[in-house]
Amino acid sequence: MMSRLVSRRKLLQSSAVGAASALLASCGPRTSQPGPAPQATAAEATKVPPTPVPASTGPVTLDVMSMAEYEGAYREIWNVFEAKHPEIKINVFSINEDTAAAHMAKVAGGYLPAIELTQEMQIFFDKTNYQMAINLGELNFPWWDRWEFDVKNAWSKLHNLPGPRSLDVYQGFVFTWQYNKVLMDEAGLDPHRDVKTWDDLKRWLDEGAKWVKTRKDVDWFWNQAWHNWVFGVNYTDCIPLAFPDGQRDRQRDCWLGRAKFNDPDSPYRHFFEFFKEANDKGWIPPGLTTRQWEGDMEASFIAGKSVMMLHGPWVWDKALAAGADFAINDMQDGLPATPPAEGQAVWMQSALPPNIDNQWFIRAGNEKTPHFEQTQIAWNWFWSPEAIPMRAQAEGRWPLYKLDEPLDLKGPQFVKVLKHIGKEGGKWADARFEQEMTGNIAASPFRKKGSKGVWDWESNGNNQVMADVLAGKITVKEALDIAQRNWEESYEGLPA
Repeated sequence: MMSRLVSRRKLLQSSAVGAASALLASCGPRTSQPGPAPQATAAEATKVPPTPVPASTGPVTLDVMSMAEYEGAYREIWNVFEAKHPEIKINVFSINEDTAAAHMAKVAGGYLPAIELTQEMQIFFDKTNYQMAINLGELNFPWWDRWEFDVKNAWSKLHNLPGPRSLDVYQGFVFTWQYNKVLMDEAGLDPHRDVKTWDDLKRWLDEGAKWVKTRKDVDWFWNQAWHNWVFGVNYTDCIPLAFPDGQRDRQRDCWLGRAKFNDPDSPYRHFFEFFKEANDKGWIPPGLTTRQWEGDMEASFIAGKSVMMLHGPWVWDKALAAGADFAINDMQDGLPATPPAEGQAVWMQSALPPNIDNQWFIRAGNEKTPHFEQTQIAWNWFWSPEAIPMRAQAEGRWPLYKLDEPLDLKGPQFVKVLKHIGKEGGKWADARFEQEMTGNIAASPFRKKGSKGVWDWESNGNNQVMADVLAGKITVKEALDIAQRNWEESYEGLPA
């Protein structure tokens, strides 16, 4: 295990390497032509410039957030920056879901980190909150033309507001099946060989659940727990893609008012029906909505007590960091999430679109600090061709960014699953990513402040709806009726 850690440290401290253009083209969206800069609102245009603050002339320490799963790696990345900028020290910190409220209370009390990350705070910038972050388009920033999409203008064009307010550099989050290959082999199951259709997937889940009942040392085949964001933003879009009437264009129609969430052919009926069937047939543990994502699901998988999960890139790395035998012996594997159901020609793999309304940001107020010049130096380096390859390796995610040399990404989810999707000669050559704009994002400019949204996930309201569906207290149609009512109460001013 130590040799792996040393190798990773050397990798993170090495000089930047660039991205392979062929892989970038297959994994990311086409480059957009930059559009005209958005016009400032009247309030922005007449705003009195702030009084200049004397610049800091001595050493400064900047508080910079990272994802909790990768805090150690980001500490090493920032070490590279500090070696070149000895006058700037970086204090790397992280929060998680349990400590997010405490962090936000600290900020409300006057704490002002230099760079933050929206993820655990579940912040998405729109017309109601964009002024909490500085306008990144006003910075002296040299890297806009490095992105493979129009990152400088995409958010502003969607919301007709000055921006952007946050940046991200990766392909959107991808949720795939992830499994312990040691246990899968012991079960005598080979999903790469046997799972080609949606019916094959269900047979696989059924056979796996039956096998676990013969083992006293394994608790679950498919271990599933609750996460309001995953069920409210990811699974809802992901599961319907298995079906010909569940594709993302039909999903967007619901969000934009061209169709209804509770129509008989609603794409979202497949989401509820799948989890209802999984619950009724014992594919997942009972009490789904009361089970903890990390404590009951991730920990069980890492400990070798569960065979598989439907998860993003994080636990592949968590299992390695924890020293799980199957992980360090390269016995993690997976496959794309939604093989095609009858009538669906292509195996679609859902990927959230590149983030344009969340992730890394500089909170408003930083521009008034005496060390803002140093904050901008750190911010610009963080998005430089030197830093991006190190960050990509740390998180194991593909950057939608033009680098100077090919990037040999080592992230386990990417290596085992994502790099093979749509790749000629690969295991899933005929599959392809769906990473166009989701309905949730397309409708976001029209959402009323303080409203529930369709799935009511921010307040965890989707938990009770799912619990009632699984318990048979309401039907799938009634769950979709709730979604439609939520939409009607939450959105206004949509284009005809």
